[in-house]
Formats: sequence, structure tokens, C-alpha cells
Amino acid sequence: MDAEGLYKKLKAYFPNNLDLMRHLHVNACWEYYITENSTDDKVFKIHYFLYKKKDNNLEITRNKLDIKPDLILYFTEKAILDLIKGNPSADEYYSRYREVMNNPKPGIEVDNKVNKPRLKLWQMGYRKWQSDFKF
Repeated sequence: MDAEGLYKKLKAYFPNNLDLMRHLHVNACWEYYITENSTDDKVFKIHYFLYKKKDNNLEITRNKLDIKPDLILYFTEKAILDLIKGNPSADEYYSRYREVMNNPKPGIEVDNKVNKPRLKLWQMGYRKWQSDFKF
């Protein structure tokens, strides 16, 4: 799939599933890197941000934000498409994410990096978020 088509698919899913950032404070921000075949690839097909603009509004953008991302997430294209297939609930999405994380296959990989101190993340609601989604 070309980069624009992939971005449209992602844009149709992520901002429309508010529960993905359930319990997180406004300005919670995740940075995403999508690659073709491996999370180790140095060339990215898509780079974007998902952030909580308001309590009832998630936004996705390719523009650099003035917000330091809380998490940096890496997906292969196949992994991200598998995760959002069928427009799953946040609970199902994170269940699928844990499955891929624990059982990567060639071309279907995820990885992440925590980008802020744990205490700061907990103050932003991540403790409850982790508990809810079993991270």
C-alpha cells in the first residue's frame, strides 16, 4: 500500500477510538514510525503523531508537535494493519498488540520506547492506563 493510502487507513481508526488514550491527560502524545518489513529498518514509510487534544478529542498529524511524545512506537506496516483490522475496540487493539509484541513474526513486528520519566507518566494517567490494558 502506498504511504498516503496507509495514512488514510490509520487516520480513519486512531482519532475515532478515544479509548486508546483512556485515563490519559490532555496533551498525552505518541510518536509513530511505520516501516515496510522490520522495526529495525532505517527508512520509514510513515511518521506521525497521535495526541489527546481534549478529553473527547484525539488527533493524528504528520506535523511535528510542540509536545514531547510520551512514547515512541515502531510498527511494520503489516503489524499496524493487522492491529486495526475490523476497527477493534481499544481493549482488543491492545490485546492484539501484546500478542504481536510477545510473538513477533517476520514482517509483523512492534516495538516501543518510553520517552519520559515514569513518575511524570504516572502523573499523566499512565498508571491507570497500564492497569486497564495490562501493560
